[in-house]
Amino acid sequence: MDNPVEKFFVLLGMGNVEEAISLVSENTVFEAQGPSSVPIYGKFHGKEGVKEFIKILGELFDTEAFNIYKFAVKDEYTFAHGYMQHRIRKTDKVFTSEWALVCTTKNGKITSYKMFEDTAALEAAYT
Repeated sequence: MDNPVEKFFVLLGMGNVEEAISLVSENTVFEAQGPSSVPIYGKFHGKEGVKEFIKILGELFDTEAFNIYKFAVKDEYTFAHGYMQHRIRKTDKVFTSEWALVCTTKNGKITSYKMFEDTAALEAAYT
């Protein structure tokens, strides 16, 4: 498996956060756009930011499904598409969404990560 984004997800799925973080560049930016009322939305900078991003995910959600339908790689870009279902710990509501991800990579490291999902559905489940 040569795709660092795919490796990142596999490692996270196994609970190996430190090894997953090793696939992230020092200057990476992880971003999920959405309303500021949901703590996962915003920009997370560098390895420490990615650790915070992963920590927030774990605090917000009990993941019931996270499926990756397809990866596509072109030059330094990695695209992915899938489906997720999370139970929101704060409200016990279920959030479901198809999602799309655009990442850039360089020298086997993730240099940027932008997630697109149904932000209105997450906000409704979170409040």
